[in-house]
Amino acid sequence: MICYYCHEAMREEVDIVNLFKKRAPLCDGCRNALSRWRAGKRCGFCHRLMQAGEAACLDCLFLSSRFRPPESITCLLDYNGAVKMLFHRYKFTGDCALAEVIAMFLDSRFREYDVIIPIPISSTRMKERGYDQTTMVLDAKGVVYSPFLETKNRRRQSELGKVERARGENPFLLNCRREDLAEKRILLVDDIYTTGMTVHQAMEKLYTFFPGAIDVLTFSKA
Repeated sequence: MICYYCHEAMREEVDIVNLFKKRAPLCDGCRNALSRWRAGKRCGFCHRLMQAGEAACLDCLFLSSRFRPPESITCLLDYNGAVKMLFHRYKFTGDCALAEVIAMFLDSRFREYDVIIPIPISSTRMKERGYDQTTMVLDAKGVVYSPFLETKNRRRQSELGKVERARGENPFLLNCRREDLAEKRILLVDDIYTTGMTVHQAMEKLYTFFPGAIDVLTFSKA
């Protein structure tokens, strides 16, 4: 079998234990590279790598002054060089097989939630890319989710600064009933958490239907 990341052949002895087991799409070397977290002080809430002398996370302070925060934020991978290349290939070069690689790092936390909601992409982005990068990973893991959020066409968030994002109109819409969310424990899933503006705008909409709690899971923290 070929490693989906480095495309090198992976050798594995076949025995009665692994004969009927699904083979991992990643070699040990690439898995170690993708799992590595950069050294340094991090925010205990959003996992942002903080600057020297920064007493509190400026991103979290900025967001908490404008939005109700989630109960928790979980990041599966740091945005190191290998992970950055992984997402570049996955999102911008059409290497959608890498969804299997990202799905490897998901665990069984989904069983704890009543509703799992992915951050959607716009119809324009779907036409450009041909797939939704977040739901494709969930599909690869066999996670059942509810597409209760929609988004309007908008500029790429990477092209906007933090203040521009905060001042812009909330791009998300709900397409569910109040009872679908009321008192439910929700897991909101996104691919990359950068400033956090996207998930907080999505939560702003979800909170209007009075969920019991919202946690955030992101595949990587930039």
